[in-house]
Amino acid sequence: MFKLLFISLITYSSLFSASFFTLDNLGSLKIYTSLKVDYLSVKQKDEIKKLLHAKLQKAGFSFDNTDPTTFMLKIEAIEVDESQVIYVQIALGEDVQTLRKGNIKSFAFTYVANDFIDSEEPYVDTLESINFLLSEFIEAYKDDNE
Repeated sequence: MFKLLFISLITYSSLFSASFFTLDNLGSLKIYTSLKVDYLSVKQKDEIKKLLHAKLQKAGFSFDNTDPTTFMLKIEAIEVDESQVIYVQIALGEDVQTLRKGNIKSFAFTYVANDFIDSEEPYVDTLESINFLLSEFIEAYKDDNE
C-alpha cells in the first residue's frame, strides 16, 4: 500500500512540476558558442549560430541590452570506430550573489541541459539535439513567465 501511494505521489507531482531552474524575468541574452568539433564546417557552425539566434528571438529574447545573461551552446565530440560520440550542452551563465557570509559575487550556471549522441550522421543529429534542447529551454522559460 505504501509503495503504491509513494508511486502515485511521485507521478502526480511530476505532472505539475517545473524544472528546478528559475527562468523568471529573463529577457536579454548574449549568445556564446563553443563548437569544438571537426565534423562541422565553418558554414555549418554559422548556420547553428543563426538557428540559435532565430529561435531565441522568436521566443521573445532580445540581444542588445546591457548586462545580458550569457546563453551558451557547447558541442564536443570524439570519433569512435565509424561514428561520432557527441556531447551537446546548453546553459545560462549569470552574475549572482551568494547567500554565504560576505555575499560573495560570482558567475554561475543557472540553467544547464545536455544530450549525448552516438551518431553516424553527426551534423543532422547535432541539429536535432540542439532543437530538442532549445525547445525544452523555451518551454521552461514560458512556464516560468506565465
